[in-house]
Amino acid sequence: MAFDNHYSKVVRLDQALLATKQNQLNPLQYFPHYQPIIYLPSGEIAGYETLARTLNHKQRVSSAGELFSDIHYSLSDRREVDRSVRKQALQHFAQSQREGFLTLNIVPDWVDMLGRDLCSPTIEMIQQIGIDPSRVIIEITEASGNIDNLQRVVKEYHRAGLRVAIDDFGAGASQIDRIIALEPDIIKLDMRLFKEATKGGLSADVVLSISELVQRAGCELICEGVETEQEFHFGVECGARYMQGWLFYQAQPDFLVAQMSQAKVKTLLGSYLKRKSSRTSATIKHNVAVKSSVLALKHQLQHGGNALSLERQLANAGILRYFLCRVDGTQVSPNFEVTNSGIEEDEQYIGFNWSFRPYFHALVAMDTVKPQQLILSKIYRDSSSQEMCKTFSTYLSKDLVLLVDCKVEDDTLLVEE
Repeated sequence: MAFDNHYSKVVRLDQALLATKQNQLNPLQYFPHYQPIIYLPSGEIAGYETLARTLNHKQRVSSAGELFSDIHYSLSDRREVDRSVRKQALQHFAQSQREGFLTLNIVPDWVDMLGRDLCSPTIEMIQQIGIDPSRVIIEITEASGNIDNLQRVVKEYHRAGLRVAIDDFGAGASQIDRIIALEPDIIKLDMRLFKEATKGGLSADVVLSISELVQRAGCELICEGVETEQEFHFGVECGARYMQGWLFYQAQPDFLVAQMSQAKVKTLLGSYLKRKSSRTSATIKHNVAVKSSVLALKHQLQHGGNALSLERQLANAGILRYFLCRVDGTQVSPNFEVTNSGIEEDEQYIGFNWSFRPYFHALVAMDTVKPQQLILSKIYRDSSSQEMCKTFSTYLSKDLVLLVDCKVEDDTLLVEE
């Protein structure tokens, strides 16, 4: 019984503390700061992301981001703080008379709290304040929320002239369904995934694939959290024309002159061009060396010889294997694996059909134009060796095709087109 009484007192105390904490939540204690978003082609500040701030116990400005996921506060109270910060930002933006756009973060849970017959409070704010809605971007910040409710509200945003972005894309569960359902204008890559990808390897493969998907969907790509020159370079490789992060500016209490970032962006793009050119030059030289080996191999095979005399040359060129296919894609020879101990035969792929590979149709089409031309594939990760590879292919005869897999360095991934 004593334990039960003690437990009840603890529960009542926790509830009292929670109530006190909820009562202390005052929307007026929170205010916006603005992190500049840079547009690379012009080098200018194109817009700003609105971020919630408050004063800590030392009366210093600090992030209020954790508040919006703090379950100690009610969802409605957190939403009121969010709306207050949103309204302050829109009013400040209108008064500043700066050009560009302003992004506002919307938690999907807020959307779920709206009735089906209610207009979005953000749209009402924009209309009341008198801002051109095309200058406002709504960022969907989490993968939570009911997709049907989100779809309904996003359509309302689009009808009102606002643009929509999906934030933290690539984090956690798949968000491909959100691109299809919401048809966003902008995708912001997940910051942690982006930073991991700048180190290369599989993460880089995944992010580069995501960036290609984003562009095919007709969306603009924004890389955020850019803090180093290396991250800037990788963001350019991803096709991002917009970037934000501490490499440029931290969140600011006010809006800046748009041209302030131009000199720095010019310098960064100059360093990217120099690095890209150097790597591309190395890739071209490597391709020339491999092409020479492939043509030597082709000559040997066309004249009834074998590759034994070319073992060292093939190995030095980084060739992993070669094999023969008919023009319909059917493999008719073993895989001739180039190893340190010589050339070994692997017969398990005889009879397989490779006509579905992206470069094969290009090779067949080339037969009517330049049958002697070598076709070079995009870089890919070899399923058996897990090394980064590219495939050279050429006609050996009218009905026979030679395919040669060659390894490349991981960092070449960032320069091969």
